[in-house]
Amino acid sequence: MEEHIKIDEIKKFLEEKIQELKKEKEILELILGLLESGVVSPRGTIKIEPKPGEKIVPLRSSDGTLLAEMYIGKDEMRIIPFVELSVDIPPFRQFFIARVLEGIKKKDIDRIERGELDTSKAFDYEIIVDRGIIKEIRLKNIFDERRRMDIKSSAKWTLEKMLEKTRRKKPSPRSR
Repeated sequence: MEEHIKIDEIKKFLEEKIQELKKEKEILELILGLLESGVVSPRGTIKIEPKPGEKIVPLRSSDGTLLAEMYIGKDEMRIIPFVELSVDIPPFRQFFIARVLEGIKKKDIDRIERGELDTSKAFDYEIIVDRGIIKEIRLKNIFDERRRMDIKSSAKWTLEKMLEKTRRKKPSPRSR
């Protein structure tokens, strides 16, 4: 009788284990499908699709490293970094946010106060961060091509300087 109970327990255990493995197989096949389709890169980043009418502009460092992609729309821009960079690495806050983005914002506020610009057309931005890492920079109400070029060159310079600082911080292997 005892052997019969043990066999029933073993059978139940095996059936549950097979169901678990089937579920795991489904999940693994889903992940593989996402990787193969290009929606998710092997690094774990999700591929961003451009919105209708957006132009994609790569931002590369002087050595050719892809720093980010800029998605440029009619009146907005999105910058998606391809390198993991902390918001705390200079000159991100000190230069890009404080001088570039806040500088543009201040100019628009001044124009609103003088009655030259409607508040709904004023420049604004949002920095998307996950655990201290910059994931996306969203820029709204950019109608001027000069502003686009200034932001593009400032973003490229900032990201390149940030990358240089992270590379310098990494310890080099000691010679023995």
